[in-house]
Amino acid sequence: MENLLPTVLTIVAVVLTIILSIVGVQIILVLSEAKRTLHKINATLDEAEAKINAIVSPLQNLGGLANGLQTGIKVFESFTGWLTSRKNDNKK
Repeated sequence: MENLLPTVLTIVAVVLTIILSIVGVQIILVLSEAKRTLHKINATLDEAEAKINAIVSPLQNLGGLANGLQTGIKVFESFTGWLTSRKNDNKK
């Protein structure tokens, strides 16, 4: 009986060591697979961002064009107002 306890404890320790080693290897494999998946997702998101930027860029240019036209119209209105005021001043 005295020799049985150390033998059982040794067997249990060996079995636990083997099981924990297998679990550790599986965790490493799962983490490496997760890393590959995250790299693929990152590449996909980068590609989607580039395509969205390619679509949005011309729309931003249209916004700049609209602002330019508004400024041009304001300048034209100011100029015509100035001409009108000079014409009215010359009539008086």
